[in-house]
Amino acid sequence: MNASLLSRGHLSSEAIDLLLLAALSPPEANEAKQHLDGCDECRGRWTELNADKQRFEQFVFARTLPKVEARVAESRAGFFERFKLRILIPVLSVAAAAGVVASMGPGTQTEDDVYVGIKGSADASLEVFAVRGAGGGVFPVTPGVTLQPKDRIGFMVNPAVAKYLMVASRDGAGVFSVYHPFGAQQSQPVAPAKVKVELPTKVELDATLGAERVVAVLSDEPVTAQQVEAALEADPANPKLPGVRFISTEFIKVAP
Repeated sequence: MNASLLSRGHLSSEAIDLLLLAALSPPEANEAKQHLDGCDECRGRWTELNADKQRFEQFVFARTLPKVEARVAESRAGFFERFKLRILIPVLSVAAAAGVVASMGPGTQTEDDVYVGIKGSADASLEVFAVRGAGGGVFPVTPGVTLQPKDRIGFMVNPAVAKYLMVASRDGAGVFSVYHPFGAQQSQPVAPAKVKVELPTKVELDATLGAERVVAVLSDEPVTAQQVEAALEADPANPKLPGVRFISTEFIKVAP
């Protein structure tokens, strides 16, 4: 392989950035792709960079550019073209994107301008989705949404910087269950992430009706199911444990 693409046996950051920009020569691009196929570490970095790019394009660029255009419409000729060139570079990290917007001056940046401020510190989140019937479509489960017995639910979680994760439930009868890892007695290690990931666990709901609360349990150390159950028993709407972050949502289960 071309030595200029490598750093200590792995693709250099510059090489991965240039590959994402399609700025490598065809032979270099082929060599880099072949290396990615056989190197888990570099493939992980490549996947992470692509996720950053997609997140930037979906949440930052789409929401920021129209406001930027309006703000600089009366600026001197040429300024916006230079600014747009910077914001369009796909390999900008989310932190760099936030910095570009902030560079317009104090007081100009609003919460809507930037979805995530600092790379790696995206706020943790939990989303629940459901499927009804054999050929049913997927729909989001938001507070107040009604589900039915035999609906299947899944989870999208952004663990942010947490090292351990559990998804648990307290149903309408007060019965506690661990949904992910299903039936586990404690939380499992999770790789810190900057984007939401779909958990492999899918759960078919039983016949218990009423309000069911689902919580993502995020922590730096393992947490037992017994601890989580006790916290939910003590305060279902606002469970607390030292060093643990709970993110919860609730849905209503009704008869078909």
